[in-house]
Amino acid sequence: MLLIHKPKLKQSALLLFICLLLCMLLPPFPAHANSLPFSSGITLSASTSTPEVGGSFTVTATANVSELFAFETKFTYDPQSVKLIRADAAANGNLIKPVGEEGEIILAWSKEGNEQPTNGTMRMAELTFTVLKEGETEVSWQSLRIANRSLQEVAVTPDISLRVHARSESGLGDAGGVSAPKTDGIGKGPATVAPEVAIFTNPAQTMQLSEKAVTVTSESGNRVHAVLNMTQVLQEIQGSSKENSTFVIMIPTQESSAVSVDVPSEVLQAIQSVSGRSGSLVISSSVGMYKLPIDQLKLDASSTVTITIAPVSEEQAQALRTIVADEGFTLAGVPVDFYISILDASGQVTEMHDYESAFAARTLPAENIDPAESAAVLFRTDGTLAPVPTLFVKQPDGSYMALIHRMGNSTYGLIMGSRTFADLSGHWSKGDIERLAGRLLVNGDTDGRFRPDDAITRVEFAKLLADALALPEKDARMTFRDVDPSTWYFPALRTATAFALMEGYDGGEFRPESSVSREEIAVMLDRALHLTGYKYDSPVPNIHLLDRDQLNDWSKDAIQTMLGLGIITGDQENRIQPLLSATRAEAVVMLKRLMIKLSFMNE
Repeated sequence: MLLIHKPKLKQSALLLFICLLLCMLLPPFPAHANSLPFSSGITLSASTSTPEVGGSFTVTATANVSELFAFETKFTYDPQSVKLIRADAAANGNLIKPVGEEGEIILAWSKEGNEQPTNGTMRMAELTFTVLKEGETEVSWQSLRIANRSLQEVAVTPDISLRVHARSESGLGDAGGVSAPKTDGIGKGPATVAPEVAIFTNPAQTMQLSEKAVTVTSESGNRVHAVLNMTQVLQEIQGSSKENSTFVIMIPTQESSAVSVDVPSEVLQAIQSVSGRSGSLVISSSVGMYKLPIDQLKLDASSTVTITIAPVSEEQAQALRTIVADEGFTLAGVPVDFYISILDASGQVTEMHDYESAFAARTLPAENIDPAESAAVLFRTDGTLAPVPTLFVKQPDGSYMALIHRMGNSTYGLIMGSRTFADLSGHWSKGDIERLAGRLLVNGDTDGRFRPDDAITRVEFAKLLADALALPEKDARMTFRDVDPSTWYFPALRTATAFALMEGYDGGEFRPESSVSREEIAVMLDRALHLTGYKYDSPVPNIHLLDRDQLNDWSKDAIQTMLGLGIITGDQENRIQPLLSATRAEAVVMLKRLMIKLSFMNE
């Protein structure tokens, strides 16, 4: 439930609401039928103790209760440091719309009808915050009033606080070209680093090469070509601080100009040398930016890498508009082609279509579009669209920049629009499913239904995962005896298995139409996390699973990670039912949480 700030209500008003609700839901019963409610073992925990500025973290409040049928609770926080974006209470009950003035939140909840009171450990609240600034911030559990079925109340003073230390640096590191940008503007950095460049670099570790280092010439057809002045470039790189790992080449261009830059391998080797083999090169222009993953390139001493960032022609743009319109969306702006080629000593030119393991970062200007109803797409050579991981980052001037991560190079563009399905009305997952549908990640059946409560099959999840990460198709050999190469899912299944996200069973079977258990999904999401190069401190789960004994040994580490990162959550009784088949809705929601954690989409 999204929090909507309203004028503060008196606590008695909230309790009166609960009373009226219970009177309508409960049959008469004797006043002495219930024991007094009781609460102990109160805890507060966070999904991470070191969230980053612009990122988010979730605080979970739990308590050991007996005879609990309803409760009202209050938390406080520093609105100058964090912004509350979501507030939930226990599942399977009635949560009154959260209220409170800025810096506080009050939740009131009750069970339904003739449900039995809760006894044992219970999740009382789950609060998600966006981090506004660096430094220490505190969330405090101020009060708790609980009631039994007879509306007998007990007041508890939790008197417990939780502190987290917000940091400005990304938690994703710089592996494979992936870094976590700030989603709420750009942090301060050296004056030489343009604000837009900072969305995928750490300003403190970034150096912009001087104008003397680059010679720019205009070519026919509205193209700009840049050549590096080797002596100057090498002098600046080798004389840079040891802390610098990212070097930026700024190319002054018109908005519609195509840009190409020739970079000799000697320059890239110098960057790797001063950065301890972890360096990167950013090409920045008004058309877009590209972060070159140097360690993915196979170079000899005489190689030259050419990076080209070029808007498509008007004729091509018109054809792409038609393709987008046929999908029910609108093309925003002009698509841009990102092209990387390598000229070796023999004069042979090799185009870098795909990278082995790097999610290379690039940007497109997104101007004033609505990030909630926009997405970036890849235009395939066969005339179809494909989703790509995209985060819309707000710039200091209020406009947006689309940050795209993918293990390859191609033509990318922005689309606007939305999708829904006929059977989502009133469903708890409606918003999440529609968000991913608007990014072309999920589809319905021929009748326009999504079937959210159906069990998701192995091939459905294989396609969902491969599409979400925009993995390049692998021409790997796949020999499952129960998989027909002519099926619609064969390419996605081949890709998912080639990247080791999924595997088959003994006997050479894949069992494509079998359902996927919750623990199996946790393992596959954990593999996807590692594939992206995501770096994190070992997360501590904010709940103690009561059904941990049901986990298979092969899933325990993945379950621990997914719980700690908030990708999967337990129910109000701290159970995840790992062997239960996951529904299509549950799979979508878990994938969405993973994408947000990776900074591959906005919250």
